[in-house]
Amino acid sequence: MQEFHSPEEIRSQVREGDSTPPTQPAGEEGSRPPVRMLMLAIVQYQDQKKAVQVLDSMGLTVIRLASSGAFLGRRNVTLMVGLPPEQLEEAVKAIHQYCHQRVEYVSTPLEGAPMPIPLATPITVGGATVFTLEVDRFEEL
Repeated sequence: MQEFHSPEEIRSQVREGDSTPPTQPAGEEGSRPPVRMLMLAIVQYQDQKKAVQVLDSMGLTVIRLASSGAFLGRRNVTLMVGLPPEQLEEAVKAIHQYCHQRVEYVSTPLEGAPMPIPLATPITVGGATVFTLEVDRFEEL
C-alpha cells in the first residue's frame, strides 16, 4: 500500500533534493488549483516518468505529448503543465531536479582520412527546455 503525501511534504522533498519522486495513490488526489499559467517543458524520454510523477503529486494538471529533437532526432516528451503562478518556481525546481543532462556520443567522419573512419564525438543532451505562458481562460468540459 502506498502512503499519501501532502503537497507540503512533496514541496519539502523537492526543496531538500530527494532523488525519488513521491507518488500519490489513485483516488486520493485533492482538488486541482486554478490554472493561470501554462508551462511547456521539453524533456528527454528517459526523464519524463519521474518528472510527471512529481508534478502530478504536487496537484498540477500534466499532459504528455510525444515529440522528437531536431538536431539528433532523439525521443523527447513535451509536458504541458497547468498551474497557478505561486507554484511556478517550485515546478521549475522539480523539473530541474529530475531532468538531467547527459553526454552522448555521435559518429562523425574523420576529415582528411583516405577512408571514412567514424569518430565518436561527445555532445551534451538532456536537461529541459521550459516555456511559460499566461492563461486567459481554462475550462475542463
